Amino acid sequence: MATNQQQQQQQQHPLVLIAGGGPAGLLLSILLDKIGVDSVVIERASEPDEWSSKSYTLVLGQNGKASLAEAGCLEAATEAGIERRFVYFYDASSGDVKAMPKQVSGLGFTRPLLVQVLENVALECPRVTVKRGAGVSHVTKKDKFSLEVALEDGSVVSASHVIGADGKWSNVRESFPELSTQFTMQTCPCFGVHMNLSTVPVSFKSDGTYVIKPSSPDCKFYIIASPRPETDQGLSISMVCYDQILEKYPWLAPPADMKIGDYGKGGWEDEYSALPGTVTAEESLSDNLMKLFEDELPAFYNAIKDDDIFQTARINRRVTWLKMNAEGTSYSTQDGMVALIGDAAHAMTAAMGEGCNTAMGSAVKLADRVKAIMEQNGEEECSLNTMSDAFIQYGCSRPTEVKPVQEGSAARNMGPK
Repeated sequence: MATNQQQQQQQQHPLVLIAGGGPAGLLLSILLDKIGVDSVVIERASEPDEWSSKSYTLVLGQNGKASLAEAGCLEAATEAGIERRFVYFYDASSGDVKAMPKQVSGLGFTRPLLVQVLENVALECPRVTVKRGAGVSHVTKKDKFSLEVALEDGSVVSASHVIGADGKWSNVRESFPELSTQFTMQTCPCFGVHMNLSTVPVSFKSDGTYVIKPSSPDCKFYIIASPRPETDQGLSISMVCYDQILEKYPWLAPPADMKIGDYGKGGWEDEYSALPGTVTAEESLSDNLMKLFEDELPAFYNAIKDDDIFQTARINRRVTWLKMNAEGTSYSTQDGMVALIGDAAHAMTAAMGEGCNTAMGSAVKLADRVKAIMEQNGEEECSLNTMSDAFIQYGCSRPTEVKPVQEGSAARNMGPK
């Protein structure tokens, strides 16, 4: 027979605080709303992101689209995104293009556009509250089903459960040693240079992603170029560089690796080293990049040279990913009050393009656990104990599904042999 305390806990309902208003956090809030659970999304940015030279494009594949469909967001996302049906291989010397059809078409977005789509849906959900302007700085357990969440603006809020969807450098994860000690940040001998073309070259199609390799096999980099889906469509260009390139072009050297405790201290410099030439005297970067493109990618250079693209260049830090240690077992605390999703749990390199797909998949897996336990317990409304049990079951089962994807992606960033 249940004790009075157990009966009281079963009658109370959870309030889930989600740290991070990115795709995974927003999607989870929508999924929880559908099963009658209240959530509050806490997002550091005071305004929704807009496209900038710090933004990136992404493609949602079959799994990503399935996650959107689970939340009832696929129709809105399809209207906003661009169908990606091909991978185009662009000859850097001649400009010739070979098209490779995808087995399953994807949906192309910029990250800000996907966030906008999901936030618009979330704001219509009666059980979802989105609060912007201050991120989560620390989480403390007060007692059973009571967490105190300190925000960056000095305020404090309470919740029964907390989701860390606050990215690779998660403050939620770092608040709990039983979580943080399970992971190690790994660095790959690879980094990126990002540029933004304000227009799309006439010969480029919007239904695919372009791969451009240099004419010289000794030049260790390649280009990923993706038309953006917004109305002011342009071209996102990412130059994926292996460390071997620094022997030939030492001026491309990225900044030192970031340490977890230092994240947030350097503003935009946490992720990027070189400001656009319009902001500071970094003309040497733009001039050197222009000469590199002219020498190594002549046909592509001729297609983009009339734009100020090289003035938008930023150099990223070396690629990092979050590896679960051998003794690591779970994305949740043992008491089931805190769980991690997305990059906070399984940050991965971009080589396979599965980061966002996997992050949203984790949101679905967690919500599915809540639904399954509610049905098992015969609950019409989710109880506190059910939410904790769902966190624990999700936390223990999800790592084995995600780790092979992380490791496969990281292997692609180790550089040519």
